[in-house]
Amino acid sequence: MAGMSDILKDYVEKTTKMLVDNPDEVLVNASVSTKTLILQIKVNKSDCGKVIGKQGRTIDSLKVICLAIKNTKFPDDSRKVQLEVLEDENNNFKYTKKDKWEDN
Repeated sequence: MAGMSDILKDYVEKTTKMLVDNPDEVLVNASVSTKTLILQIKVNKSDCGKVIGKQGRTIDSLKVICLAIKNTKFPDDSRKVQLEVLEDENNNFKYTKKDKWEDN
């Protein structure tokens, strides 16, 4: 069975690709610590608003569904789930095959 981070990362990536105009530019990175799972979503600058939604409703809904998946499939895991939409203001981010963000 796949790990929690893989399941949630795949879900967020597939869902985000359905929301945006540029699905080829969607990148999701999962970082796991002892207390938190952080899912970072990077999209085209013009698609940030679509992922966040009015007053943050879309991203909040995505987080609620991620929490429901986590609590259903991994009920004994006490880690929190955080979603972040990375807004690339200066184009210094570069995504590598190692699933890590690098700052140039």
